[in-house]
Amino acid sequence: MSKHTRHQSSAPRSILVCVTGQRDCDRLIRAGKTLADEKNLPMQVLCVLPVAAAGKALCDELEYLRSTARDHQADMNIYFSDNAAETAAEVARAHNAVIIFTGMAAEPINGFIDCLRRALPRIPIAMVDKQGLIYRMDPQEMTRSRRSSPAR
Repeated sequence: MSKHTRHQSSAPRSILVCVTGQRDCDRLIRAGKTLADEKNLPMQVLCVLPVAAAGKALCDELEYLRSTARDHQADMNIYFSDNAAETAAEVARAHNAVIIFTGMAAEPINGFIDCLRRALPRIPIAMVDKQGLIYRMDPQEMTRSRRSSPAR
């Protein structure tokens, strides 16, 4: 995939779930599958790890997540990249994602969600916290809120 690819994919619409190499990301897969079933859309699971992580002992966690994805009728792809947000944006475009599910960091360490939002301003992002609560950033709702708010 070219990092300059900006066109909309001709692939069918889908749900994209971004996971890390952590076992508890299974909650993201379950949340994504619920919406995929409601919308009757396929789901893709993506894991982007830093290049330095290649060959590290993440096999058990990644295999668990791959198995969880498979159990939820989704393919899981693993990429090694030092720019996770850019890679996720490219995959989202390629799979014609209509929403992206991510985890929710206690503190925004690497700005993944902010970068993803800038790269894909029209695609909603659903962040799932450790308790499974979903916080959704929907660009259409945000636009409506700005338009309807009183002038100062």
